Amino acid sequence: MESQAKVSGGIGRSRIDDNEWTLFADPGTDPAFFAHMSVPIPVQFLGESWEKGPWIVPNKFPPNARADAHAHNFDPIYYIIKGSMTFNDGSGWYREGDLRWARANVEYGPEEAGPDGCTFLLVSAGPMNIQWAGAETHSVTA
Repeated sequence: MESQAKVSGGIGRSRIDDNEWTLFADPGTDPAFFAHMSVPIPVQFLGESWEKGPWIVPNKFPPNARADAHAHNFDPIYYIIKGSMTFNDGSGWYREGDLRWARANVEYGPEEAGPDGCTFLLVSAGPMNIQWAGAETHSVTA
């Protein structure tokens, strides 16, 4: 996954509204990854590189989009920018300005966007993979 940040001298800058949305994987070569989503979820990568980090990945869930239960290999932090989302774990609905985190390898979900969709920053302590519940692990690569 290629960075969309401008990086100079070890300092990076990016603006979500100025970047292109892409996908974690290519649907043509990795269709199994998308079998765990109701629709493909667009993302951006705002770190220097996938190897160096930082791992800041905006996600843009369309209205009522859903991603199956999963975990990550590093602690994920979610910061809701727009819309709403539930993780179907009894913690309720998260809305603009809410922050949520989980420990590495703790399964949660399915994630589900509200009727207006949900845009959030996903921040990770390392180069995350997606460990689908009862299925394969998807490693994100540059």
